[in-house]
Amino acid sequence: MTIRAVLSNGQIHPLEPIPSEWPDGQELLIEQPDATDTQAQIADWSKELDFATAEIPMEEHVRFQHGLDEIERESKEMVRREWVQKSLH
Repeated sequence: MTIRAVLSNGQIHPLEPIPSEWPDGQELLIEQPDATDTQAQIADWSKELDFATAEIPMEEHVRFQHGLDEIERESKEMVRREWVQKSLH
């Protein structure tokens, strides 16, 4: 099993829960990822994404953006209402 983690100030911090069946004190193998592979994977993914989105009609892009704008507007309005409710109590 693989667990993702980050290195910060010389300490390793897991990004997800450690499986409960792993006993305390168990030795773990930590490997540095190959950044070259990662960069190549990102470049490939970017090309695939560009190709796929190029086939989407512009009307769909516009409709999607309108939907995102509406969600943002509703979210802001909800937060404003919550602030008003909290300030009244």
